[in-house]
Amino acid sequence: MFFGLDPYALLQDYGYWTILIWTFLEGETVVIIAGVLAQQGYMDPKLIAICAFCGSCTSDQIMFLLGKYKGPAVLARFPRLARNAERAEQLIHKYETPLILGFRFVYGVRNVTPIMLGINRVNHLKFLTLNIIGAGVWALTFTWGGFFFGKLFEQLMYEASHMALYVLAAAAVMAGFIWYIRQRRRSRELMRIIEDDKAKAENAVQNHEIE
Repeated sequence: MFFGLDPYALLQDYGYWTILIWTFLEGETVVIIAGVLAQQGYMDPKLIAICAFCGSCTSDQIMFLLGKYKGPAVLARFPRLARNAERAEQLIHKYETPLILGFRFVYGVRNVTPIMLGINRVNHLKFLTLNIIGAGVWALTFTWGGFFFGKLFEQLMYEASHMALYVLAAAAVMAGFIWYIRQRRRSRELMRIIEDDKAKAENAVQNHEIE
């Protein structure tokens, strides 16, 4: 959760606005949950992807501009970002273009990367173009990831329900078999007791006749 907020409840209350604002501030959690809800028919996956794209792309564009014009001050103000700044800068020098396309998928540096790209004076048009592409791929990946995860989960639950029926049926057969065995043993014991009593009675009659 983000700041103690429940994304599922927010999606129920505010719908697509939740996706737009959440992806502007945080990340993909709400997109995945929305994708699951889309699979259940509560939301439109196309609108989910559009909102996720707009929120993420806008946020990182602003972070890039902040890095370009106020980068050192931003890092000084937010030490958690500054901790990963060196690693992000190393990645920028080695893989600038691929990093711009895929930094949203790189945990640990994804929040500070657009700021560091701005600090390193990456061409604005280049960042804008690749940021749009990267945001689109990111939004579609997690929207449909949530959608197909929901579908897979539903299929697993469907199969599990059928499996539960088979288990119950097998348990019922086993219980019936155990009951049958016990009843058969009890019948044998009862017959043995009756035969013993009968034998004792016959012996008693024979002994009485002899006397």
